Amino acid sequence: MTLGDIYNGAFGYIRQNPKATLGLALIVTALFSIVSSIGMGGYLADYGRVMQETLDDPSGPAAGDPTPFELWSIVTMYAGILVSYIGQIVLTGLLAAVVGLAVLGRRPTMREALQVARGRLPAVFGVALLLLLLILLWTALAVGLIFGAVLLGTAVHPVAGVVTGVLGVPALIVLAVWIYVRTSLAMPVAVLERAGPASALARSWRLTHHSWWRVFGLLLLAQILVSIVVNLLSTPFTGAAMVLAFIAPESAWAPAVATALAYVGTVLAGALGTPFVIGVTTLLYIDLRMRREGLDLKLQAATQSGEHLDAEVYVPDEAAAGAPAGSGSYGQSGGYTPPGGDPYYGGGAYYGGAQPGTSQSRPQDGHGWGGYGQGGPGTSA
Repeated sequence: MTLGDIYNGAFGYIRQNPKATLGLALIVTALFSIVSSIGMGGYLADYGRVMQETLDDPSGPAAGDPTPFELWSIVTMYAGILVSYIGQIVLTGLLAAVVGLAVLGRRPTMREALQVARGRLPAVFGVALLLLLLILLWTALAVGLIFGAVLLGTAVHPVAGVVTGVLGVPALIVLAVWIYVRTSLAMPVAVLERAGPASALARSWRLTHHSWWRVFGLLLLAQILVSIVVNLLSTPFTGAAMVLAFIAPESAWAPAVATALAYVGTVLAGALGTPFVIGVTTLLYIDLRMRREGLDLKLQAATQSGEHLDAEVYVPDEAAAGAPAGSGSYGQSGGYTPPGGDPYYGGGAYYGGAQPGTSQSRPQDGHGWGGYGQGGPGTSA
């Protein structure tokens, strides 16, 4: 799959099945954003009060108070970040299952997605915990670098401290990005391959070998696009909450309305931005399986035999793991071209000769049974 195929697929699975994608994202984001929104509402109310007191009396108590915000609002806001992170983990597991089934030509309901991902959520949480441990380890290295640079600057020579900081900080950033890319596919691996946390990280590490720059570029562009959309969606609500807290700092209703506005902005941004990133990540995983192991040939063989395809098809055979993809090639349309055949994935739909689970042959009007490419499912290829 090309960049366009993957991004079209990430949009396509949302567009073709909004109930299971946007619906799940909306429900999970709404539930797990309540705590952070309450904290944000209190923080904005405190901000408006402090700004109003400072304008009324620039030399008053508010100007000299180093902590003008209520402790409960700060604690609630940061606790909400942790709760939102847990919701992000749950949503990743659910939507990875939706993408995996969508590539097989199915439009899973919320219940089907829950059935596929339900038993895999412990593994997904395990992956998240291992990634968190890696983040903590990196943070410890960063703190150690800073203290080391300060000690060198005071005990040896200031130039030694500056050189250590100038060289060490970029090196740590590069290390963090490199590890992030190598482990970025662990979540879909844990869901679709039914792998354990450590096995999922190791599997992601192997799949991204020799594909680091491609995975990095696609994920970076996806994050940039989502950041733009999220900021466009959330900024009006956050800005309105700040203005309201500023113009009515003493009103009893202002904190409640500010909390509601912050909540709506957070839910909309998360519900619309997260599914796209998860779609890109999962399609990258499937694409690398095709390139490395011939997953597309496995899908084609299963479809032509009339098998009913479900998420079990992604569980790799031990003998096939790491095997070459075969003698086919990727054409200009972005689809895989098997020897002597036409592209059946990426040019508009997944073509396996028959609809999964039936003996009905491929439609002649260019409409496929599933998969996502330049035309999207159910559209003219």
